[in-house]
Amino acid sequence: MQIFVDADACPVVDIVEDIAEKHNIPVTLLGDTNHVLYSDYSEVIVVGSGADAVDYKLISICTVI
Repeated sequence: MQIFVDADACPVVDIVEDIAEKHNIPVTLLGDTNHVLYSDYSEVIVVGSGADAVDYKLISICTVI
């Protein structure tokens, strides 16, 4: 299991990471270049800016898995 989060303006990133870390579940945060993302626990993927850039990246990742 792995958790993917569209982290642009997501108010629960910290909660997701806390729970995931307690259960040893990997997390990937996705954000665009307009949002600064940093995490000690999660993998962070930064995509180009654009209204749906993160959504399209998330779809492309999830359809490969």
